[in-house]
Amino acid sequence: MNGRLDTIQAAILLEKIKIFESELKRRNEIAKYFNDYLPDKFRSQFIPKNFSSSWAQFSILAESIDHRDEVLASFKNKGIPVMIYYGVPLHLQSVFKSLNYRQGSFPNSENIANRIFSIPMHPYLEKNSQDIMLEILTNV
Repeated sequence: MNGRLDTIQAAILLEKIKIFESELKRRNEIAKYFNDYLPDKFRSQFIPKNFSSSWAQFSILAESIDHRDEVLASFKNKGIPVMIYYGVPLHLQSVFKSLNYRQGSFPNSENIANRIFSIPMHPYLEKNSQDIMLEILTNV
């Protein structure tokens, strides 16, 4: 493989590879904790049995767009960053404009795009921070 990394990037990558397995394990432990205590009014990613995820994000579906807005405001009030990574469904992105899809062409995709958001996820997320986020989700 030719990754065309400069020296600094290569040095960092070599160190990250050494801890990759432990970081991946930790991400899965955090995701399990989130899923175990996520209030029923939310849905998270489904990982099929005998599969695993690297949990680049921990994305959640709120009940509605208004509910999501309320959740995002609650997180921001606590100074916790939340993101909407998937706010525009593929068929409505400009790169696919030539396909002539419109709002309503894929209602399930549009529904999810209106409800999805992601909370912080990384292998160094302390239990106290996890509990604060779960508390916010429980109370919204």
